[in-house]
Amino acid sequence: MMIQRIFLIFFLGFLTQTCMSTKTCSDHDRSCSLMENLLSLFSAPTGIYVYSSLPTYAGNLAILGTGTLDASLQTICKQERTFASILDSGCQSVAPLVSTLAVSANNLTSLYADIPTNLPMRGGPTGIILADDLASFFSLDLHVTLEAGGLGTTEFWTYGDGTGNYAAGVTCNDGDDNTSAFTGYIGSPLLSAAGTWNNVQAANCDQAYKVFCICYRPVSPPG
Repeated sequence: MMIQRIFLIFFLGFLTQTCMSTKTCSDHDRSCSLMENLLSLFSAPTGIYVYSSLPTYAGNLAILGTGTLDASLQTICKQERTFASILDSGCQSVAPLVSTLAVSANNLTSLYADIPTNLPMRGGPTGIILADDLASFFSLDLHVTLEAGGLGTTEFWTYGDGTGNYAAGVTCNDGDDNTSAFTGYIGSPLLSAAGTWNNVQAANCDQAYKVFCICYRPVSPPG
């Protein structure tokens, strides 16, 4: 019992120091709520959590990272994870829900082999189940809209067709363009029918939209 109390004291101290040192605490930063962190570590339902970026981005999503679209999207998701409202504060591995030439959003495990495939997809802020698993997230109707899952009403870049496949030619020149010369597909959090919510229109790349990501606890890749 004494060891458990000592561990809890050190744990609380670490979280407090993190919040004080970053100087970025806000209502959007769950790491600054000690009670929420404690509760989420021990009681958050298992699943893959979908979360939204706080800012919007023009279509040149390859602007960050090493200059490639996939690396830049990973950077965006990692940065946004810090401030995202996610019920499970223990999920730290991330992946973008934006289709690229390297990996379509409906086939993320081909690049991120440690994503669990047998857990439900949940809305990050609420934990509400969106789909029974990663495979049905794109292939079947969502249980509720992404908006109902707590992800807001703003449209988001997908660069994919209705079923999550990479849509060549409608990707803002593979994330390099932020003008009206190219277009990129966007999705809507207001729809739930399969084949609709991930692709509502081709938007000019000088427009700004959210980026959606997933957060998960990694599993050992199949051997």
